Amino acid sequence: MSKATRRFIVNKILEMLITLVVVTLISFLLVRLSPIDPAEAYARRSFAAFSFTDEQMEALREDMGLNEPLPVQYVTWVRDALHLDFGESFVSGQPVFEKVTTAIGITVTIVLISAVIQAVFILLFGCLCYLTRKRMIGHALIFLCIAGVSIPSFFFASTYLDIFAVKLGLTSVVGNTGLMRYLPAAVCIAIGCIALFSPMLANNIEKEMEQDSAFYARCRGLSEGKILLRYALPSAVVTLLPSFCQMLGLCMAGSAIVERVFSLPGLGYLIIDSVLYRDSPVIHATILFLAFSLVMFNILSDVLRRILQRDTSSREGARL
Repeated sequence: MSKATRRFIVNKILEMLITLVVVTLISFLLVRLSPIDPAEAYARRSFAAFSFTDEQMEALREDMGLNEPLPVQYVTWVRDALHLDFGESFVSGQPVFEKVTTAIGITVTIVLISAVIQAVFILLFGCLCYLTRKRMIGHALIFLCIAGVSIPSFFFASTYLDIFAVKLGLTSVVGNTGLMRYLPAAVCIAIGCIALFSPMLANNIEKEMEQDSAFYARCRGLSEGKILLRYALPSAVVTLLPSFCQMLGLCMAGSAIVERVFSLPGLGYLIIDSVLYRDSPVIHATILFLAFSLVMFNILSDVLRRILQRDTSSREGARL
């Protein structure tokens, strides 16, 4: 392993640790700065018929670990988190780690299905945008892509339920099983990414079709279609891979409202519920796992970009 590679790995690990520390600190500060006390919210929710004295509320805060100074609470939470002990939910009493891992499994399933859909349709629409770039249909496709990027995914989710579930009755609002449980949410998340990357792929294809390799292929008598499929498209796709990986991390974060619309208890759904109920152990754990997933996708994107840059440099050196 070269010195530059070791430095790159160490820098990425340090960036990940600093990001996780900053994010978890902010989550602790925001929960504590909230005008609603988690202990008071728990008492009102669980014992609405009873009035609590100040002594009883103080005892409840002590049982919940909320009476210690904030730095002490944070250090204690970090120490326990290193052992994957995130405490128990204030709402359900269930271990937080169990709740979060179950939710992550659902969110990852949605994002993976969405990634497959994105990959297929980005290739299709990217090639179509390139082939029709000088025609009216090409301008219409670009307009549709701009609209797809501009419209939020939760609007697509609400529209889907309104049309296909309520008006047409082709699917159920809740209670779907198998692939249909995750597919609608995955499609709604994928639309914006398809609309974003398709014109980018078309532009990359156009640049690749102007390279020397495409010129030599034309001299050998290859058709434009074969040049596109053999030379331009693979190079154009590889160039987009780092950004695509980074976008998958954003899909993990952006699935929150879509999961809520489709009643899928994923990570985003869990974050919204925990914030509504002031369930601070779940809030801290879900934000930590979400930040970790975003950082990992960003690191993967940087690794791919580094590999591609090295490969490009080696090819240029070979030409010289």
